[in-house]
Amino acid sequence: MDKEILFTMEKEIIVQFVFFETMGDNNEFISQWDQYSKEMRNIQKIRLQQEVGNKRKAKYLSQHSCYKDEFKFVFKKERRSAHFPEVEMRVRQLGGYAPLQIQCNRNSKTNEIKVFVFMSGGEADMEACRQLSHYHALNIYKAYFESSSYDYILEFFVGNDQSTEFLEQLKSQTGHFESGIYKECVLQAV
Repeated sequence: MDKEILFTMEKEIIVQFVFFETMGDNNEFISQWDQYSKEMRNIQKIRLQQEVGNKRKAKYLSQHSCYKDEFKFVFKKERRSAHFPEVEMRVRQLGGYAPLQIQCNRNSKTNEIKVFVFMSGGEADMEACRQLSHYHALNIYKAYFESSSYDYILEFFVGNDQSTEFLEQLKSQTGHFESGIYKECVLQAV
């Protein structure tokens, strides 16, 4: 696949990223997430990924996509307890981001992982990340709001069989960025 395919649309899309961290049971979180997301799916396209490899805490990253004129922040602190009253968790709002490049607009497959890189740096750093190998698609999101936590969020789609090589290259070439490995969560059908 050509790594330079650019994403263009007539209507501008905003993607909200939110981190969730809980010590609770994964099934309990997913069950409550399914309940909440049923309400939101009419308004926004939602993806939920769970971080791979963290034994102590369950960490999730959600992506909420909608058109700019329909954008609403979800999971504000004052409303958090209404969404997940039984699960104790930390919610961290990363902000709204505009897609700069979308090479893969689907959920990850069972034989691949997603590696998210969270960057607060210039375009030169992003170009270094684009030069990495061992991935087959890259989505790039740029901060849309000044209050966003990062300047860019990069979403790499990496085959399970190439994940070790990709992560070693990412660490050696761009070790100063925050990153995480995620698998798509299996959610109940609405």
